[in-house]
Amino acid sequence: MNKLVLTTMITTLAAQAGGCVIHTTDRDGSGGGGGNVDVAAISARWSMRNMADGATTPCPAGFDTVQLFAQAVDDAGDPLGDPNVDLFDCDRRSGGSTGLEPDVYQVWIEVRSHDLTRLYAQSLSQVLDVRRLDQTFSTDILNDGGYFQLAWDLVGKTTSRPIACSQIPGLGAITALSTSVADARNAYVDKLTCEDHAAVTAGLLEGSYTIAIDAVAGDMSVGKAAMLTNRTIKGQNTITDLGLITIPIDGL
Repeated sequence: MNKLVLTTMITTLAAQAGGCVIHTTDRDGSGGGGGNVDVAAISARWSMRNMADGATTPCPAGFDTVQLFAQAVDDAGDPLGDPNVDLFDCDRRSGGSTGLEPDVYQVWIEVRSHDLTRLYAQSLSQVLDVRRLDQTFSTDILNDGGYFQLAWDLVGKTTSRPIACSQIPGLGAITALSTSVADARNAYVDKLTCEDHAAVTAGLLEGSYTIAIDAVAGDMSVGKAAMLTNRTIKGQNTITDLGLITIPIDGL
């Protein structure tokens, strides 16, 4: 699954939410759904978590509502119509969209104030297919952490010509090593699928990072991108976009 595309869609779909169809669900988790026989459901579970100590926390003061979005998408990942939106008490840590038409959905949550005017955080999203079976969506909201988003292209180091991942014998992954500027002992490695050409890292503690991006075959680097310095991770599940990274491949 291409996480970059999913994350980008979150921003686009959230901008459309003002015109969405809201299926009111009581904040105690009851209600919702429709009376159709041929319907589907998505169960959601969420938690608030600290990166620093791993602790699970209550929902933040002043932000007691979770909006659960279920946006139908086509085969290209483009939205079909308006998203289905259900409301839940944040501290319940679970809820569900019921009465959905069996389809493929982009699913995410937003943690908001009771009147929905203030956003605390937005989760990463996931595509779920409920055409045959109901599905579950689970996510963590990082209070003190976020993510890097990046895309990459491979080029010959000598020729500067585009290189396909399949052209490099043994190429296993693109690695992103994020090292904390404040404490070099805090370093995180993400192994990303080359053919995806885009991804979102795992969660990182808020702060500034130096990021080394390599194309790796076996346990050896076959190409290094220019080092990225002083790139900032913010809290509240924020995504920092590193842009398009060019990785020059040795010997080509």
